[in-house]
Amino acid sequence: MRSFFGVLLASGVFSAPAFGADIEGPIKQFGLMGTWSPDCSREFSQPRFDRVTFAAPFGAEVRATILDKRDGVLITTVDQITESALVASDEIGIGLHPVTVTRSDGKTASQHDYDNMHLVFQKVGARIEVVRVRFEGLPEIQRSAFFERCPN
Repeated sequence: MRSFFGVLLASGVFSAPAFGADIEGPIKQFGLMGTWSPDCSREFSQPRFDRVTFAAPFGAEVRATILDKRDGVLITTVDQITESALVASDEIGIGLHPVTVTRSDGKTASQHDYDNMHLVFQKVGARIEVVRVRFEGLPEIQRSAFFERCPN
């Protein structure tokens, strides 16, 4: 599946957010909006490339776009963020629901590419770390995957 986010992400069963639920607010307050990567110096032309961009286009729902390139095959996943909540001053939990999954080689994405997940990020200086991941229907796992903010 999304090996990049598989290493760092998680999920539970999520429903649509409750009427009036503020998903964007906690994400902005935490400082998650923007582009993040384990290594921002990697270029798209390299055989391995990882990026996740959190954005809320004007008038649209908050999304996470994940670019995961392995062995020259780019998998692009666009996830709707179904929930967000500050767990502590330095932690945020978010729920992700895949909307589209495309592969640059034209092959069909695996069923697991469509799993919901729930992640908990923790601030570590200027970086963020995924500390807990839960994929839909599976127990939560502890994780340690660091991301730095990319200049874009």
